[in-house]
Amino acid sequence: MEPLKSGYLSGTYTREQSTPADTRRSAVLGAPTPAQFTVIDAVAEVARETGATSAAVALSWVRSRPGITSTLIGPRTLAHLEANLAALDLHLTPAQTATLDEVSTPTLNFPYDLNRQVGDMLKYAGATVDGVASAVYPPLAASGVRY
Repeated sequence: MEPLKSGYLSGTYTREQSTPADTRRSAVLGAPTPAQFTVIDAVAEVARETGATSAAVALSWVRSRPGITSTLIGPRTLAHLEANLAALDLHLTPAQTATLDEVSTPTLNFPYDLNRQVGDMLKYAGATVDGVASAVYPPLAASGVRY
């Protein structure tokens, strides 16, 4: 995982300046996509709210993710290092984290939605598991055939 998305979340990229002049990387990567700009804009907004840099917000957000035990950084300059280290003192609110999670959630293809909708019905078929009742998949409930 690249916590700053190859610099996209560093604060260098904006909708007004999609290919910063100070980096050769933009020649290779090109400009961010509209979906990436949605995340860039949300990170920048949280940075404005907190008074931190976009890089600090992005790194703090990554650090707060479940299962993340460390974050690798790759600053090229002392200013980059300082911006990265500022993330250690930054604590995002649950609302800010939820906003960043929402705008960065990938859109998954078929059969994700179907599995999300009927998975528990097929797995548990009306059983109560850990105190949570499940529904029965309607075609199974409608059929008298049992295997």
